[in-house]
Amino acid sequence: MRRMSRFVVCVSAALAASFRVAALFASEQVPMFQRALVTSISEPVTLSVAVSAGNVTIGYSRDDEVDIYASGKDAGGKDLPGEFFQNKLVIEQKENSVSIREIPGVGALLGSLYSIEYRIDVPYRTEVDSTVSGAGNQTLEGVYGPAKLLSGTGDIDAKYVRFAPVDAKTGKGNISCTRCFEVSAETGEGNITLLENGNSKALVKSGPGRIQIGGARGAVDASTQAGALHIKAVLSDDWQLKSGSGSIRVELPPKAKFELEASSDSGEINIDRDDMQKPEGEIHHLHQQVNGGGKHIFARSIKGGISIE
Repeated sequence: MRRMSRFVVCVSAALAASFRVAALFASEQVPMFQRALVTSISEPVTLSVAVSAGNVTIGYSRDDEVDIYASGKDAGGKDLPGEFFQNKLVIEQKENSVSIREIPGVGALLGSLYSIEYRIDVPYRTEVDSTVSGAGNQTLEGVYGPAKLLSGTGDIDAKYVRFAPVDAKTGKGNISCTRCFEVSAETGEGNITLLENGNSKALVKSGPGRIQIGGARGAVDASTQAGALHIKAVLSDDWQLKSGSGSIRVELPPKAKFELEASSDSGEINIDRDDMQKPEGEIHHLHQQVNGGGKHIFARSIKGGISIE
């Protein structure tokens, strides 16, 4: 009997606490916009996002729904109410196609004044086309793809898009892609980091931005204007490596089979491998088959040095 009484008391206390929490949330205005859209699991979802500014995060959550969240702060640091986004966004759904965009003329002005965050939870089989025309970072993780991410100014980070290409482009900002099926990354000014991806293209159009590539699992075409380029991987396909005035560093496993053509107008070519012939003196061009030859590595820098390790 005493045990039953204690049980009743505990349950009553837990219910009372739950009611107090519920009352607390009911009495406060939650500064967030939220919308849930039911989708079919029989077909992929197509998601289109077009906003003028703000950070956008897209990632896998569940397979029968697209959940849209938005929050932000005004210029004074005050939380924006949900009504702000109801008047700012147009959300449309036609079967498994979902579109999120701003009302013309409204978003550009407000986006420059406010700090805004978007989070979109999507099914795994989702194709993504997301554009932040002004300033804003974009993050994508754990979808089937393909994915196209475009930012005027801001960083882009894509992870685990394993079965379709990722096309990431920003006017100014860093790009990072990890374990993606295929990557095309371009920044007007910034750094590019590619880790364990399939066929990859990387382009830094201007400035001292560097390119770092690890665990490449396909062909590589990488070019930077003034920054350093560093790649470390098992060679599985041809590599095209270019830097205008930066250095190029290539790291390969011992006994790797490859054909190397390296050249630099004013930089020196250095060999730090036991299985390669080391020319005497300073050289600016080298063509050599290593361990019988294999896939081709082309490394070209106008002013920077080239190191093969």
